[in-house]
Amino acid sequence: MIVFSLSVVIILAFVCVIFHQTLKKNSFPEEENADLNFYKSQLSEIEKDILKGAVDVDEAEQLKVEISRRILKGKSQSFLKFSPKSANSGLRLAIVLGVFTILLSSGLYLSLGSLGYLDFSQKTRIKEAKILKETRPSQQEAWDALSQIKTINTPEGEMGDIITKLRKISEDRPNDEKGLRFLVRTEASLNNFENAAIAQMSLVKLLGEQVSIEDLYQLAELMVLSLNGYVSPEAESLFRKVLSKDSKNGGALYYLGLMYGNLDRPDLSFEIWRKLLGRGPDDAPWIPLIREQILEVAWRAGQNRYELPSTKETSLAGPTKADIEASSEMASEDRQEMISNMVESLASRLETEGGTSREWVRLIKALSVLGELERAKKTWAEAVNIFNGSPTDLTIINDIATEIGLPQ
Repeated sequence: MIVFSLSVVIILAFVCVIFHQTLKKNSFPEEENADLNFYKSQLSEIEKDILKGAVDVDEAEQLKVEISRRILKGKSQSFLKFSPKSANSGLRLAIVLGVFTILLSSGLYLSLGSLGYLDFSQKTRIKEAKILKETRPSQQEAWDALSQIKTINTPEGEMGDIITKLRKISEDRPNDEKGLRFLVRTEASLNNFENAAIAQMSLVKLLGEQVSIEDLYQLAELMVLSLNGYVSPEAESLFRKVLSKDSKNGGALYYLGLMYGNLDRPDLSFEIWRKLLGRGPDDAPWIPLIREQILEVAWRAGQNRYELPSTKETSLAGPTKADIEASSEMASEDRQEMISNMVESLASRLETEGGTSREWVRLIKALSVLGELERAKKTWAEAVNIFNGSPTDLTIINDIATEIGLPQ
């Protein structure tokens, strides 16, 4: 930092000297220069020659015109030069320009720079990122670090008693595959992602060589969600194992991009996410997450001109809040019938054809706006059951339940 500051001072001093020397070079005395004096003396000589009769009057006039033209040309050229009245004024101007440069550069540094941050070359930053990657905490170390603020959600009443018993049964019967799967789904639906990940670990261990790609991916995703987005070495290993069997697995690629972003390698993160956005589909659960973060990642990667690709608008066949507000001018019965038809159309399609987690969220929100909270709660429970194998989708669905105040 001291070397940097010293370098800045030396460079700015050098700039001030250059300003001063340039001004000094372009300055000249207040007296007329030698050429102008010479031309004026010629005019005087012509006047004398006319009196002596040495030159004709017409010839003398032509000479005067030519000399006057040269005098005007010389004055116009000197006018274009900067001519301070004294050496002191040139020095003062150089100092003012130097101070202005210092203030401007300091302002830019305070706005864009980071005081005390050492200068890292690209080679050094890549090396530091590699060290950070190799020394980052393990999954268990990260869990231990968060143990003081960890909370386990357990519903009240009968549902809470059932979940408590389920946890106990899973401990007593570690080889019960169905019981473990049910426990994973239940814990994930309650946002108890660490408990869900531990149960999924037991399931993966139980399945051994028969474990599926989906089970491996679900374990890795639960591990990341349980640490609020931190990708541990164990989770990374699982994602790479998934990609070794399915190289186009969008979820695994998304989380590897997230890992690189956290390890100060936004360049790698940007390339992975940019390709995923281009490939789609737009309703994949990782696409909205990428769209929320990629602009910052692009900026950190030096891709300042990157623009988000446009999304394809898809009709969800359900009313938005704006639709409901726009119908306020209709008669009460007509408005209610229109909204109900739209809601029923969406509900029917989701029931028969299925849909994305965001479409289920749309239905839940529409029901809540209509005041059908009990039905919205049942729809939320149904969505949780459908997406119990995808922690990302469960998070989206549970977030809307929390937002509109559905009892969980």
